[in-house]
Amino acid sequence: MDPKKPITRPRILLYSHDSVGLGHLRRTLTLAQSLSENLENASFIVASGSEASLRFELPRGLEVVKLPSVGKGAMGEYTPRRLPGELGSLVRIRRALLLELVESYRPHLLVVDNKVLGVAGELQEALDRQKELGGRSILGLRDIIDRPEVVAREWDRPDIRRALIKNYDAVCVYGAPEVFDMRREYPVPRELAQILHYVGYVVRPRKGLSFLSIPRLRPQLLVTMGGGEDGAERVERCLDALALKAPAFDTVVVLGPLLDATRTRQIKRRARGMDFVTIHGFYEDMPRLFEASTAAVSMAGYNTMTELIRGRIPTVLLPRKRPREEQFLRAERFAKLGLGEVLDTPSAEDLRAAMERALARGKVQGWLPKLDGDQHFATLVRDLLGLPRSASTPSLPCDSRIS
Repeated sequence: MDPKKPITRPRILLYSHDSVGLGHLRRTLTLAQSLSENLENASFIVASGSEASLRFELPRGLEVVKLPSVGKGAMGEYTPRRLPGELGSLVRIRRALLLELVESYRPHLLVVDNKVLGVAGELQEALDRQKELGGRSILGLRDIIDRPEVVAREWDRPDIRRALIKNYDAVCVYGAPEVFDMRREYPVPRELAQILHYVGYVVRPRKGLSFLSIPRLRPQLLVTMGGGEDGAERVERCLDALALKAPAFDTVVVLGPLLDATRTRQIKRRARGMDFVTIHGFYEDMPRLFEASTAAVSMAGYNTMTELIRGRIPTVLLPRKRPREEQFLRAERFAKLGLGEVLDTPSAEDLRAAMERALARGKVQGWLPKLDGDQHFATLVRDLLGLPRSASTPSLPCDSRIS
């Protein structure tokens, strides 16, 4: 690629490693959709290891390449999800696919979600080749990664520091410093501080037109555990709470597409006698479902939290603490902002009481962060690729650059 030649048809490759849940994939697809609406004549390839990567409606000009899937073991270590053998063999396949995508597609921009070098360093060769070909690269980080000491160990690795210096042109934080400021919470390496930008929280767009819903005779409680892979126990706990006595509200439960099929059948079988509970394995238009809900019970994954912020929905938060404490830290921060309350392994009675409190609160009042991160990200991409801004292009937040 000739860096002096104007880019008229941008090619953008987005990488999402995906081991647990849907968070990385959903955010990546949201960013791709926003870029497709903001960049003329652009095309996109999303490389993802998620088993749900082909289940979503995709915008025109976007293709998904499915990488062999990885999962996580009890101690947080990566493991092959389906293919037999050791992780190293699986990573070699993924590494070769990623390198070939860069070699064949020749992206003007490579966007990496969360993992500096991918799973077990699988991105290193692709990042090096991207640089050799004259392409640019962006690392995107969610608002909260983990406890400071864990992040410090990761960022202090020589290969991570090398990549931040050599391979990345910008690092974006999909969050707000008012909620969690990496400059104060984490020991940010100098190499990272020089290229780090806050762009704001990223939320999925609503599908189609938004209509005024018919007023409900009863409030609606939404129970959602993200992708669902580790949400079964929490859903069971919610059913225990609902079974204590017939509620004066209806409940919609979304189990998530990654929940084990056996557990899905067990939960649906148990809920058959509860006329006030509706169970969905997967729900395509989650933004519309959030919009229709009075209150929610959820974990504290990134994408779910942005939906709750948009709807100002009072929430009972049941975050995970393993293999990372990211969800627990996020839940605590947003609880302090008044979005909801955090419970850790509550009894059925305590959970039911929290549900009732959330339903009685009404919309959350007070300051909550804006959800325009996808638009600011598109502006950053324009600037990085040397594409002209239009009159409607939003400017970057004044706090987007760390000096």
